[in-house]
Amino acid sequence: MIEYLKGILIKSAPDVAVVEVNGIGYRLLIPLSTYEKLPRPGEEVYVLTHLYVREDELTLYGFAAADERTLFLMLLGVSRIGPKVALGVLGGMEASSFKSAVVAGDVDLISTIHGIGRKTAERLILELKDKITMLPRIREEAGKSGLKQAEDKVADVMRALLSLGYRQGPAHKAMIRALSEAEPDWPVERLLKESLKYL
Repeated sequence: MIEYLKGILIKSAPDVAVVEVNGIGYRLLIPLSTYEKLPRPGEEVYVLTHLYVREDELTLYGFAAADERTLFLMLLGVSRIGPKVALGVLGGMEASSFKSAVVAGDVDLISTIHGIGRKTAERLILELKDKITMLPRIREEAGKSGLKQAEDKVADVMRALLSLGYRQGPAHKAMIRALSEAEPDWPVERLLKESLKYL
C-alpha cells in the first residue's frame, strides 16, 4: 500500500496532479478541495494516498488532508458510490460540513452537490450516518480531537482490510460490526482483529 507521496509537484489541474518521487512520476486523481491546497509546480508537496484496486483498474488517489481521505473511504463503502462520485462530494463541500449534513439528515443541502440527486443523498445519509457518529463515547469524552482520532483508526482499518484482499463492501460492513462493540481505547490492531471475525 502507498500511504503517502512526498516529492516535487510537476503539474496539477482541478482533478489530477503529478508528483515526482525519486525520478518516478506518480499520477494522482484528486478532489477539487485538494487541488486548492497544492503548492505551485516545482515545489515540494506531501500528499496522502489511496490505491483503488479492481480487476480492471489500478488508480492512485491523492488527498491534502486526512479527513478528506477518511471521507473518501467512507463514501466508497456506500452502495453504488464509486470513486468519481466520491471525489465530486469532496470537491462540492468541505468534509466537516458534509459530515454535519449527514448527521443532521439534511437531504436538501447534500443534494446541492453536483452529481448528487435526492435519492442518492438519502442513501448517503442512510448508510453513513451511523458510521460518522460511531464511537459516541470518544466524541463526548475527548471532543473534536478524539473524534478525529477515531476517524483515523477507521481509515487505518479499512486500508488494512483492503490490502489483505477483501472487497470494499464486505470490509466496510465487517468494520462497522466491530466498531459497534468497540471500546474507545481500542488500538487499530484490536479493531482489525475484530473486523476480521466478520469476514
